[in-house]
Formats: sequence, structure tokens, C-alpha cells
Amino acid sequence: MIKISDIVAEVKLSRVTVSAILNDRYKKLGISEKTAQRVLAQAEMMGYVPNQNALSMRIGRSFTIGIISSSISEEWGAKILCGALRAVQSTQYSLRVETVLGAEEERSALKRLLGSRIEGLFCFNINPPPETDEFFKLATERYRVAVVSNNCSFSFPHKRVEVDNSTAVMILMEHLVGLGHRQIAHIGGDRTSEVSRERSEAFLRGVEHFNLKPDECPVRLSNWEWDQARTTARQLLEFSEPPTAILCVNDAIAACVIQVANELNIKVPNELSVVGMTNDRMCQLTVPPLTTVGIPCEEVGYASIRALFELIESKRELATQEITRQQCVPVIRNSSAAARPLYEAIQ
Repeated sequence: MIKISDIVAEVKLSRVTVSAILNDRYKKLGISEKTAQRVLAQAEMMGYVPNQNALSMRIGRSFTIGIISSSISEEWGAKILCGALRAVQSTQYSLRVETVLGAEEERSALKRLLGSRIEGLFCFNINPPPETDEFFKLATERYRVAVVSNNCSFSFPHKRVEVDNSTAVMILMEHLVGLGHRQIAHIGGDRTSEVSRERSEAFLRGVEHFNLKPDECPVRLSNWEWDQARTTARQLLEFSEPPTAILCVNDAIAACVIQVANELNIKVPNELSVVGMTNDRMCQLTVPPLTTVGIPCEEVGYASIRALFELIESKRELATQEITRQQCVPVIRNSSAAARPLYEAIQ
């Protein structure tokens, strides 16, 4: 490992001078730009890498951001993580990532991160019970840790970076209604997820906005489980008057609906339109390819980490409730088409 003393030996300057240049303090000490550039060039040629631990100990900061998530293995979660990693490039910050399942793992992960003296915490897809929610609140307040979240049901004030779920659902509803659909069902996630709640509530607002009949536009939950989604889809499609379109909480649930439609010999999109949300890669693998909305997951991760930087560096009041929304883009494919006229459906 190349040390500062190795660079000192090459440039024939004092350790104080070289250290000040490498730590970007040389202007305060009156060191010339020419000397600084000579030292920096020598350091780069030798492959010098600053000792982040030593810097942290010297100035009393860790420059560490913690991430806790239950969805890193999901495609959308991996994209959020990629965005977070992109945000720390070319900065002195580093990330420590914890993947969790359930309240006990969430609490243990936060304890480990606090032990490493994180300065900020980014959580996505964490929906804790009340006692764990209170633990997160008290622990982050005690250690003065800035908090940013996405799709979390924390009750305490903090910065949130979300996608514009309401507008995304309304885009899909407008698309389906424009195709003549009046009987539109919705298959959501569960009762605890913030994303599921927002999308289901937006669907109900859409039913009202487009003057649809609520009893012809049922809402069902899948608990994010594919088997349950298939069962729910089958129940909806075996109604005496089944929906002509189904709006799903995500693309995986929509793919399950298409599978069930194929099993029941219901043609998509001629007899049933199916739309999803997120624009995962599977959308182009279903038959037919899936209409959806593209959710900028990488931008969510990037914006969340940049928001943490702002909170940390500006030393703002941490317990401030703010929400910013990332916009979604419609992606129209072949799983949605004009609703059949009523007389065709009866025949």
C-alpha cells in the first residue's frame, strides 16, 4: 500500500505539505498550485489511495451511508441500489447495505449500522410494526442520523423520495377508459405496503373520476404472492360478468393474470386487457408484451442518496417531513386493446 511517506520521498517535500495537498487544504496554507499539481500527479502515478478510516478518525466523521431493504433481490430493488451506488461515485462517502426480512432483522440491521457510525440511513420497502417503527425513530434521533425512505410506512417525520403512484395509476386508467373499458378490476398488493395502498387508493379515485360503477370495478389483494394472484385472477374472470380489463399493482401480478387468462382460453387483449406497473424486463417476455408504466427506480435510489448528502452537509433539522415524487412514463404494448362492444360480449 502506498503511503504519504512514499510520496514525500519522491517529491522531496515535507509530510505536512504533501498531506495538506492530498487532503485539499493546501490553499489555506499558501502552497502554490504548481506544487500541488506536482504532488497530485506523483500520487496518481504511484496509485495512492487515501486511507478513509484515518480521515474519519481525524475529523470525527464516518462518511458512511447505511441502506436497509427487504427487496434488493427484486429487479426494482436492485435498480434502486444501482442508483444509490451511482450517487456515491466520485464522493468520499461509502455505502453499507443490509438486506432484511421481518422486524427482528430490521432492528438488528439498524443496530449494526449505528455501530459503524453511519451519518445517513436510506430505507426502502420497510413496513415495520409499531414497536420497530418506534425503535427506528428513537435510535436515529439519538444518534443524529438523517433518514430518507422509499416505500416505507415509518410514522416519524423524515425525507421521502417516492414515485408518483397516483399519476401513474391515473395514466393507466385513462388509457383503459379511452379504449372503452368500463368494467375494470384492480389486483393490489397488501394492506401494509405504502405503494400498494397508494396505488389502490388512486384506482378508486380513478373509478370515481371516470364515473365508473364501483360494483363493476372490484379491488382485490394478492399479498404480493403469485399463487394468490392467480387464484384472485381466476375468481375475477369466472364472474358471470367478468371485467374487460385488469389493472395490476406490478408487472409480476399482471403476468400471473395473463397466465390465468390463457388457461381459461380468454384472449388477451381481444377479450381482456391487462396492464401492470414498473416496466420490469418480464414485460417484453409475456405473450402478448405487457402495457405498463415505467418507474424510474434508479433515479429513486440516486435522488435518495443525494437527499441524504444535502441533509448531512447542510446540518438541517433532520426530523422534517418532506416528500418528493419521481415521474412515471406510460409504455403501451400489446396487452391492452379496445373493449369489445356489449353485444359481442353477450354472444
